[in-house]
Amino acid sequence: MPQLKLGRSVPPHDRYPVAWYQPGVLWTAAQQVLSSLDQLRNRDGRESQSLPLVVIDRSQPEADGEFWFDFIADTGDGGNASYAVASAALAPELKLEGEALQTLPRGQLLLFGGDLAYPAASTEDYRYRFVEMFEAVRNDFADTMVRGRRLTLAAVPQNHDWMDSASTFSRYFVRGYDSAPLLGADIPQRQSYFCVRLPGGWWVLALDFALTHDIDRDQYEQFETLAIGGHGKPAAIGPEDKVILIYPEPYWTRPIGDGADESHPKRYQRLEGLLRGRIRLRLAGDLHHYMRWDSEDLARDGRLVTCGCGGAFTHPTHTKTTTRPVRLQAFDTEDCIPPEPRSETPALKVGLTGRRAKGQRFERQEATVYPAAQASRGRAWHNLFAFLPRLHGGNGNFGFALLLGALYWFNAYLNSSPFSWSFKADGFQPLWAYAPGEYLDVLALWLKAMVFSPLGFLINGLMAFACMAMGREAVDELSPDESAASRWAVTWGMGAVHALVHVVAVFSLEFFMHQAVSLWGGLGNRDQSLPLILHSLLVGTGVFIGGAVLGSALFGGYLALMCRLGLLTNNAYSALDGQDHKGFLRFRVAPDGGLMAWFIAIDRVPRRWRRSSTPGPVWRNDDAAATAPRVHDRFRL
Repeated sequence: MPQLKLGRSVPPHDRYPVAWYQPGVLWTAAQQVLSSLDQLRNRDGRESQSLPLVVIDRSQPEADGEFWFDFIADTGDGGNASYAVASAALAPELKLEGEALQTLPRGQLLLFGGDLAYPAASTEDYRYRFVEMFEAVRNDFADTMVRGRRLTLAAVPQNHDWMDSASTFSRYFVRGYDSAPLLGADIPQRQSYFCVRLPGGWWVLALDFALTHDIDRDQYEQFETLAIGGHGKPAAIGPEDKVILIYPEPYWTRPIGDGADESHPKRYQRLEGLLRGRIRLRLAGDLHHYMRWDSEDLARDGRLVTCGCGGAFTHPTHTKTTTRPVRLQAFDTEDCIPPEPRSETPALKVGLTGRRAKGQRFERQEATVYPAAQASRGRAWHNLFAFLPRLHGGNGNFGFALLLGALYWFNAYLNSSPFSWSFKADGFQPLWAYAPGEYLDVLALWLKAMVFSPLGFLINGLMAFACMAMGREAVDELSPDESAASRWAVTWGMGAVHALVHVVAVFSLEFFMHQAVSLWGGLGNRDQSLPLILHSLLVGTGVFIGGAVLGSALFGGYLALMCRLGLLTNNAYSALDGQDHKGFLRFRVAPDGGLMAWFIAIDRVPRRWRRSSTPGPVWRNDDAAATAPRVHDRFRL
């Protein structure tokens, strides 16, 4: 990957969004994931963090009895989006467009929901995509004061923050260094998870899943002590208190139970059981859009909110992961050893179900979906052009198109090896010796050539399997109401068709390039070495270029089709920049203890910024087409 350039000379519009399909990005992400998973398997880094849990006490309201705080997640991707969100969140006052012009004061507490830098955690990526974007708004070494109080920060890592075993994340949020803290703020947390006590009987508990989809034992016991007491300590969270649970990922967009065995609930599910009746909101980023689900009994089961709009590319909002029924059920834990309590505090599971499932239902609030499902569905076909160089700067995913061109060339070279006079006894002859009208007959021979040698069979099998494996993400998206045949057709069948289309495309390019080059009589007799080499070079060049264009269009078409069918939520739009539709949540604890939330939306972020010559933020908006922040959703807890 190229060296990142830092500083004032690199404005947000020159900090291009991550090109997720670039070979270098894919290699770096895969390498770091495997390394971090291996370290977690041997020693969970969360277990080495200091105990007991630090409770961040911000229970004293302001002079007028209010308290304001923000939640931002998935920030560190494209500079335009990340800086636009940072500028809105850190503004002393936020003037909003909506039903009527409204001004909201700045929050005294800023909670980060994770994925602070992409594609993987490193000191350089954090500075380039996250730290400099927020610090450039502040542009001052002094402590950040908000209405006479020092700004407080707390954060929980997501999966990308854990790609270096949360090392970079910890240097900013866990280590406790007082020199030059981020944003000149107070950062009291000493674990990668945190607890904040707010006015009005409100608590915020933020959980760290690392890369395991669950909290560790120490983390569970710390939160358990807060919830019900223990080890000689009384419960800190009272029976009438209200809790916001922040998760590093919206587990409710996975099948209900989240892979837990019925006889052994996950720790976070047991924690939810202990807190049932006090949980008012489950909040997460990770999916880069905004939507809200309301339970049938808000006082007992609360709301679900996904808000990952801090700067990363936009995920779709029309897919099965986001539209299938979501329900809450209690675990039947009679088979647990030792037995789990069943009558008072059974573990809870929330997640995707079928139409006929039991349990309390969470209703998706369609008016809150952002971007709207119709707009989301319409973006699917943009994948057809996602692998061309970006029009607004950078090469985008063009490296992936070149990789596909190289794979097309290699596959064509491998499978065309039997097409020579040497294998005439087996029915083969050079491809340039066939007539165009023999296309279908030669295609049948091509399929035979794919298994002609053990090496060819193995390589072609691996390439086909790679195409088919892409559809396996859909396994968790399909409803249990679907038949086995339907599930197979979507997961493996669509992948098989995808592989077959590439096989036909490779053959067609190779066959017609041979026909075209053979018309050039100036090369001479192809039975001689030099003309044959020149002929092969021209054909190979044509297949490489054609493979880069046609192969990437077919790959993009597969992503588009699967997304139109409501599948591949996580990956279908990863090749698209999706700079727009960004935002964050701002909360107000009222003097009466009620809590109001606003989702602040930025429909179109600026594409150009100019260097400021006055004190204040380093860069200012220089794009008249950009939209001002507005209120998209509001709800009361």
